[in-house]
Amino acid sequence: MIGKKNVVAWLMMLMTVLCFSSPASVSAASFPDVSKSHRAYDEVMYLANKKILSGYTDGTFKPGSYVTRSEAASMIGRALQLKGGYRQTEYRDVPKGHYASGYIQDMSSDNILSGYGNGYFGVSDKLTREQMASILSRAWSFKETSNLSFTDVPKSSPTYVPINKLATAGIVGGYPNGKFGPKDYIMRADFALMLARVLNPEFRSKPAEPKPEPPPPLPPTSTPIAQAQVTADFLNVRTGPDANNSAIGMLRYGTTVDVYTKLSNGWAYIKSSSLTGYVHGGYLKYGFSDTSNPSNPLSGKIIVVDAGHGDHDPGASGYGMKEKDLTLIVSKHLRDYLEDAGATVVMTRETDIFHELEERVSIAKKAKGDVFVSVHINSFNGKAHGTETYYSSDNAMSEENKKLATFIQKRMMSSDLDMEDRGVKKGPFYVIKYQKNMPSTLVELGFIDHKDDALRLASDTWRKKAANAIHLGIKDYFSNK
Repeated sequence: MIGKKNVVAWLMMLMTVLCFSSPASVSAASFPDVSKSHRAYDEVMYLANKKILSGYTDGTFKPGSYVTRSEAASMIGRALQLKGGYRQTEYRDVPKGHYASGYIQDMSSDNILSGYGNGYFGVSDKLTREQMASILSRAWSFKETSNLSFTDVPKSSPTYVPINKLATAGIVGGYPNGKFGPKDYIMRADFALMLARVLNPEFRSKPAEPKPEPPPPLPPTSTPIAQAQVTADFLNVRTGPDANNSAIGMLRYGTTVDVYTKLSNGWAYIKSSSLTGYVHGGYLKYGFSDTSNPSNPLSGKIIVVDAGHGDHDPGASGYGMKEKDLTLIVSKHLRDYLEDAGATVVMTRETDIFHELEERVSIAKKAKGDVFVSVHINSFNGKAHGTETYYSSDNAMSEENKKLATFIQKRMMSSDLDMEDRGVKKGPFYVIKYQKNMPSTLVELGFIDHKDDALRLASDTWRKKAANAIHLGIKDYFSNK
């Protein structure tokens, strides 16, 4: 018989393997979901035969799935013939047992693909087309530029040059409407197209980019039968009511959608502010309270998001976490939700850098923001717990400050965050006291040194929910102005 301790050890080892094995770990001579008529068939087979990419454990390639940072590190690392393997890394979210640990450390050491500057690599984060262009430009040398341009990639963009170089070389191309889609997430099929063109010039004779699939038309009825909210972290929108249909985009947690049709197989036909198509109804929540204005109150608004602390100023700490890291993570999630809702977001910091309080106020003033939101984490000897939101009564925006703080606190309490309500309070904090040109607020998400709050703060699912709640509070503020 196996001893109890040995059983526990065996289970722990099995869980480690399941958690950190590559999602693309099965090689195949062909994939059932990549037929010979598929636009990327030759490129996928070329890379598969070179053992640069492989399929999933069910034998499929999933050409419409999005590429994560860890998958990109593995495939590009193999293409560059880097060392790879299982190694200790410099990142908190990349343990030695992670399938891509060696390649991630290789890529980071060679300055090809590094982390966020806060100790995290973002293993499951998805790559955009402009990020992929930058990575390929750093991994391989493409020197020639040309007068090729895309309407959504201005010359002032930091990714203009790498995109131009790859377009000039025939590695990437634009859409038929003259756009590049720099913020679009890159799918596995398009990743294969680009990487194969880098390695083999013969593939560059094909059209630079396939025409993206148009969204399906609205169903016969033009009136939605219900509204719902997305409950998954990311929910694929597809061209048909089945997972085998191509994904045309994805919706984030908390996105509000109009539902036009509910099908017997569990799928639903929906429309959001940016996407129209089919989603699985199991990830939709009906019957929620939504005070948002259907005319999209965040469209065109400039929101300044301030991630508290940074660099040599870690802020509060507890249970192995630092405030500066958590505020940056939540602020980035908040940025994504706001941008998806049509707002323009100005971040006071996007990496682990330090700004004086005066500089944070100055950034907001120069941006001519419509509101300013500062994100922080509390601490108090492990005794206090809960969420509280502050406003300043010491400037001309006092009444608007209080309204903004109240809407955000209300959303934090009505969302599935399970936090103690510490209320809306006046606060003397510099960054909100001296915001004289726009409503401002400072959110204290929770107490990092309280065991229950810390457990929630450590969860990225909880952090995304918190960011979404703040986004909805800002939306409520503009809806009710």
